[in-house]
Amino acid sequence: MKRRLKQLVAVCTSAALILTMSLSFTGCGSSGIDSELSMAPDVEKYLENVDQEYAYNIAETLAYDEEYLSNELGWRTAGSDAEHKAADYLAKEMESLGLEDVEKVPVTVDKWQFNDASLTIKGTDIDIMPASYATNGTDEEGITAEIVDVGNGMAADYEGKDVEGKIALAGVDQWNEAWIDQYMNEAALHGAAAIVSYSLESGYAAYSDDMINMQDLCADDVIPCVSISRNQYKKISKAIKAGNNEATLTVDNVMEPDEGTSYNVIGKIKGKSSDQQIIVAGHYDVYFNGFQDDSCAIGLVFAMAKAMKDAEYTPENDIVFVAHGSEEWGAIGSQFDWTTGAWEMINTAHPEWAGKTLALLNFELPALYDGADKAKIQCEPEFASLAKEFIENSGLNSDPVNDVYPDGFDSTSIDTFCLEDGVSYRGAGVPHFINVPGFDTTAEKNWNRDRYHTVADDKDTYNADVMTTNLNTFGALAIYLDQTPALQLDFTATCDDIDEALNADIAKAAGADVKAYKKASAQLRTAAEELNKKIDDINTRYEEAVAGDASDDEIAAIRAEGTELNKEILETYKYVQDNFIGIILTSDLVIKHVAYQNNIETISGVVAALEKGELSSEDETSGALDLAWQINGGSEYGYYSFSPETSEASKKTLLEEYNEGNIFWGTGKGSTFADTSEATISVLAKAAAVESGEDVTYDDEIAIYNEALAAQQEELVKSMQAETDAMVKLAEMLK
Repeated sequence: MKRRLKQLVAVCTSAALILTMSLSFTGCGSSGIDSELSMAPDVEKYLENVDQEYAYNIAETLAYDEEYLSNELGWRTAGSDAEHKAADYLAKEMESLGLEDVEKVPVTVDKWQFNDASLTIKGTDIDIMPASYATNGTDEEGITAEIVDVGNGMAADYEGKDVEGKIALAGVDQWNEAWIDQYMNEAALHGAAAIVSYSLESGYAAYSDDMINMQDLCADDVIPCVSISRNQYKKISKAIKAGNNEATLTVDNVMEPDEGTSYNVIGKIKGKSSDQQIIVAGHYDVYFNGFQDDSCAIGLVFAMAKAMKDAEYTPENDIVFVAHGSEEWGAIGSQFDWTTGAWEMINTAHPEWAGKTLALLNFELPALYDGADKAKIQCEPEFASLAKEFIENSGLNSDPVNDVYPDGFDSTSIDTFCLEDGVSYRGAGVPHFINVPGFDTTAEKNWNRDRYHTVADDKDTYNADVMTTNLNTFGALAIYLDQTPALQLDFTATCDDIDEALNADIAKAAGADVKAYKKASAQLRTAAEELNKKIDDINTRYEEAVAGDASDDEIAAIRAEGTELNKEILETYKYVQDNFIGIILTSDLVIKHVAYQNNIETISGVVAALEKGELSSEDETSGALDLAWQINGGSEYGYYSFSPETSEASKKTLLEEYNEGNIFWGTGKGSTFADTSEATISVLAKAAAVESGEDVTYDDEIAIYNEALAAQQEELVKSMQAETDAMVKLAEMLK
């Protein structure tokens, strides 16, 4: 599971989930019929065979068996020996379950294997094992040099300090301030030979002062970079103050760009036909022991397979169970460095899956509970109506008997985001669902900030009820998807997103053809509604045929209609991803033109504030510097704290124009950035001058911002025109 997580609510259901399975086919808009669906007996038999203890045992083995870990801290990273051994174990386990076509699918990644590390301070008994980030290590002798405390590791903290050839010691806040690559690059800029970091109390690893935190390093491997705990920092700080400042840092890392092999382990329950498939997946690479993230997900995937096999379920379509490697990290010098194993799987190893996969069911932290009263399901907007129908008509909320969510399910689903393997599949044209991990990022104390990517991600957090109900919910959903002939993707939800994305005032001011945009959207909605009718018609006739006296040939003919229509539906879904869905930085999925709208609004606010000479407002919302950091999705924030060179290095790992071929699931999704950094840097410098009592003007900066504003307006016009043309074409395709 990746960083910058948004507010989530966990997903779960009762142990008696969907035993009646009385659903109506009304999800795409038709009147439909109410009848007990034909898959109800299969669902009931599956539920009778769910075994959460088996899921737990798989997770415990992956998390704690030393054979499948790289060192005493844990670790099973991209292309490592530990990852390879775990892949062998998972393949054998799939075979023991009776899955067919079991295979370790090799994909190329940047290999990272963390074997060992040591940090000692001469004249003390300090001898600790720090955790290493994905950078080159040291030679066997290590680096022996003065260790210098550089405070919070930002540009101002280096003033008056000599770290040339020395080891920098920095407190970092990756929760609120910056990712580790900026701290590392700043240390390297000032000549440090290595950097030792620890999490500030305001950042990650809040569970205790003994926690070491680890994240993906979205940068080139500049200098050795390691992490220690706050308590370890306190001992080192005390030693430095006592005059013991000679340190020796040794890091045994194996880094092999483009030479690593990660294995995605797959096995199938073969369907009556292999023309279509459903994928059930999680990832098995970990930091530390990674019990919840994501060993429990692999336990769930395998337990779902076991329950289906034990229930002797024969699916209509292949059900493919996948354990992905290299989710946490797999690429040097990229801010799109996670989910590389999955990206390579769907784009290189099996690109044909994109045209035949009805859905991916992906899992992250599926046995975690944070005390929420109500559960939710996470999916693409086009699956929201199906999810709503599934929740409201499947018995989830009729008589909840679970001890986890007293208020049952919320029928309003959450949109997916960029922080798990589903983003790679979504971009390739595979729609997906994911459980909602059980933590609330808005709470003062929450699992993500406290335990995420620390040794505290342990089996003490395991909730058997949550695991069971995720197995119940998504196993039933998989059977429902498998046996429903026509895939219930509702593209009126795409139209809703397109309509909601439009800021007509900003668009008109930029010169965009808003009238044509709205007309095209209306035409697309009409075409999407007609497609919904086709979907509902096939599914309704199928249920009537199964419930009636129809022959096997008649039933098969209706399923064949669904299979043929599904090709069109999946082609439409892929077209939507290619032509409408963009990414702001690496976390927000949006309609593509929104990036330009946001920049225009923000830059306009900066200019208005500078014209009034207002750098910061009382409520910190309308001053020039209150706003400027938000330009380009927040990528300007680094200039506030780090050297321009550091911020530029970070930005280049994000942009396709500088990092072509190395941004994976971000390819073709980004926007042209506003060229405002020079003005922002200058305003920051003048802010310091103002504090010193100097009189300043902002004419030069306003000119730069206005030039960038005009350029963003041009980009907005082009982006909206491209979307308008795409809507017209898609509407024609659907006819």
